[in-house]
Amino acid sequence: MPSGREIRCRLLWTLARRHGWGSPVDAETLLRSALASSAQGRGRELIDDLRYEPYLDRGPDGYFLYNDPDSQALAALRLRDTCGYSQLQVEATLSRFEQAGGFDAYDESALDRTLSEWA
Repeated sequence: MPSGREIRCRLLWTLARRHGWGSPVDAETLLRSALASSAQGRGRELIDDLRYEPYLDRGPDGYFLYNDPDSQALAALRLRDTCGYSQLQVEATLSRFEQAGGFDAYDESALDRTLSEWA
């Protein structure tokens, strides 16, 4: 069984890869897309934790990432440093962040202070 951090990471990565701007991803689609069926129950317990992240929100139609480069920079740092995705994967996935200059354009230590620890 994946850890809570691994589950949150899979949910976040899947959200970053699947959502379209203005098209949120509903919880069930996100869970099914991100997790094996054996982990979806635990995923249901953890998915709402994502709404406390400063770069995404949950609306009536589902979860979505904010579309501004600064929010995407926070998501990018989370994906790279907490979740272990490569810089290339992250910058290619988060287009506004990449267009703003990617990791080279941000003070990573300042961004890191904005993010809480994931257990």
